[in-house]
Amino acid sequence: MSKIIDHQISKHFKGKGNFDRGVLSSFLTDLNPEITESALTWRIHDLVKRKVIDQLKLGVYTLSSKKAYRPFISDKLARLSKIVAKEFEQLDYCLWSTEWLNDFTRHQLGTFFYILEVEKDFVEEVFNAYSEIKPYRVLLNPTEEIMGRYLESEISIVIKPLISRSPKRKIAFKETSKDKIDVPMLEKMLVDVYSDAVTFYAIQGSEMDALFETAFKRYQINFTKLISYAKRRNKEEQIKGYLEHNFPEVVNGILE
Repeated sequence: MSKIIDHQISKHFKGKGNFDRGVLSSFLTDLNPEITESALTWRIHDLVKRKVIDQLKLGVYTLSSKKAYRPFISDKLARLSKIVAKEFEQLDYCLWSTEWLNDFTRHQLGTFFYILEVEKDFVEEVFNAYSEIKPYRVLLNPTEEIMGRYLESEISIVIKPLISRSPKRKIAFKETSKDKIDVPMLEKMLVDVYSDAVTFYAIQGSEMDALFETAFKRYQINFTKLISYAKRRNKEEQIKGYLEHNFPEVVNGILE
C-alpha cells in the first residue's frame, strides 16, 4: 500500500515545487476518505522519514530529490572526539573540521582546522585539556589577529562556546562502530559561516555564495532549523535578507 501511495504522491506533486500540509492532507484524504487526523499525522511523518518528501520548514514540503548531508569522519577527528567524551562525560559538544567546507566552495581551502564547541561553562576546562595534546595548537575563541598569526593547517583546534539547541547530530565513526561523535548539521554550518567572519575568514563574499548555492543544489535543507538557529545567533533578519537577495528561487514562499 505504501508503494502505491508513494507513486501517487510523486506523480501528483511532480513539478509543483513546494506544497503545504493542508494541500498534502487533502490529497491523502482523497486517497483514503476514512483516514483520521492522527493517521494523517503519522502518514506525513512516515513520508518524510522514508524520504518520499522533504520538510523544508514546519508544514511545508517538497518531493524528495536530494540526499541528506553526511560528512566524512576522519580518524583524527574520531581521536579528538574521544578526549571530550572521556574527560567530560555527558558534556554537550559539537566537533567538526573546516575541511568539510571544501565539498562546497569553488576553491579548496589551503588551511583547515578543527572546531570544538562546548557548553560555555566548560570552555576553559576543555581548552586546558586539549592544550596538553601534542602536536595540536589550541586556540580559545580567537580574534581575527590570533587566527591569522597562529592558525596552522590540520593541527589547530579552535574552541568556542556552543550555542544552545544548535542543530547537530550523532554520527558513528565507522559503519560497524557503536561509538558516535556529535557533529553539526548542514544548517548549522551554513549559519555559522554566514555569522562568523572571524573564524571563517577564508569563506566570505563569492566563496560563501558558492557554499550556499552548492548546499541548496545537492542536499536537503530544513529552513525551520536554519532560521531558528540564525535567530539564536541574532542573525535571523540578516540571513533572511541574504537568502532572499541571493537565492530567491530557493526560498520563495519558505521564509515568511
